[in-house]
Amino acid sequence: MIPAIDFAAAGGVDLDRLQRSLTLDGERVGAGQYRVSGGEHEHWVDLYTTSHPRCDCGDHLWRERICKHILAALLREGNERVVRALAPLFSRAAIARVT
Repeated sequence: MIPAIDFAAAGGVDLDRLQRSLTLDGERVGAGQYRVSGGEHEHWVDLYTTSHPRCDCGDHLWRERICKHILAALLREGNERVVRALAPLFSRAAIARVT
């Protein structure tokens, strides 16, 4: 199943959000549905249903971006585009440690 997310329209995978997503816990509660916790509040993510927002957080609802909660769920789904974005994130972290 392909997530109902338009990566291009939502600004792609933001590395800062991806980094923050790595600290979150995602509990799968249905097909592509997750309860994501570990931040200030618990959030609900639905990757496949197009009749409502993908995540109930303000970052996604108001900014129309792919939030850290969606990224956490996509990582747990093994989404290729998000998994590939880990390489530049880790490269950036390695460079930061050297300098």
